[in-house]
Amino acid sequence: MDFRQNIFRARNLKLPPLEPSTFTKTESNKLPSPLPWSDYFEEKRTVDYNDTHFNVYVSGLGNEGPIFVLLHGAGHSGLTFGLTAKHIHAADPHSFTVVAVDARAHGDTVGENEENLCLERIVDDLAGVFNILFPDNKRDVVVIGHSMGGAVAARVVKERRITNVLGLVLIDIVEGSAMDSLSAIPTFINARPRSFASIGSAIQWHIDSEAVQNLESARLSVPSLVTSRGNVWTWRTQLLPTEKFWRGWYEGLSQTFVKAPTAKLLILAGTDRLDKELLIAQMQGKFQLELLPAAGHTIQEDLPQRVADLIVSFWKRNQRLNIPALRL
Repeated sequence: MDFRQNIFRARNLKLPPLEPSTFTKTESNKLPSPLPWSDYFEEKRTVDYNDTHFNVYVSGLGNEGPIFVLLHGAGHSGLTFGLTAKHIHAADPHSFTVVAVDARAHGDTVGENEENLCLERIVDDLAGVFNILFPDNKRDVVVIGHSMGGAVAARVVKERRITNVLGLVLIDIVEGSAMDSLSAIPTFINARPRSFASIGSAIQWHIDSEAVQNLESARLSVPSLVTSRGNVWTWRTQLLPTEKFWRGWYEGLSQTFVKAPTAKLLILAGTDRLDKELLIAQMQGKFQLELLPAAGHTIQEDLPQRVADLIVSFWKRNQRLNIPALRL
């Protein structure tokens, strides 16, 4: 979900005409084709928890180095991190483990009670899935969240629901701007096409609207955002019914982030979204701030190599020293 009251103004997000309600492209234009998840992750697993079959993309599961956990925003899927995950894993393929989870009611995750997306439930989901994959974990963990996933990441870390967390990374989510934008979100959702004539049309719309600026990433991630219904493709996740949960996702996020007991990194597309609490904390050196103004809201899709480099450098800067015991 793009909390874009500021983004509309700052980046002039272009929404293609929406009549008719099914978005199509003229036959003279060749539509982009989907890319397979297997080009970006080594495995696709199902983890059963809370009466739900969670879809998880993984690379380097058998490695013994740090674990990078990637949490997507509302309306997206784990594949929004596909290119970034590939770059992170490539930095040390024999050590790094990368995990991207499709949240409840998103992507290929299916189960009961999909309409319950309260923060407490999706935090418990993530913690449960992680602890099934990595029971009694002793490895360093970096938890990374984009938009809604950032709220989940911050709460999971602050509540110590995952062991051995070394770092917390939030991508383009700030409490002040998110809260200010809540009233504008229904307008944005209603401005989108209700359906698409094909997956290629869905990919093309995301590129034309600049919701995703990177064609390769759009070809990978967008197919997981839609599902086939008859002769058209509609949105996999219905966002308007989740409106009652939006305030709960972001209220208190700045304080949760600042007080999380770990090293912290905030990656933003612009300084306009720093609220007062974060400005003060940033001046006090309580977290690292990186700005990538060339990107849109989905920074990890628009600039995946840059985001991956920042995350790996963040881990290296904060990794625990393994000093051998002195023999007397």
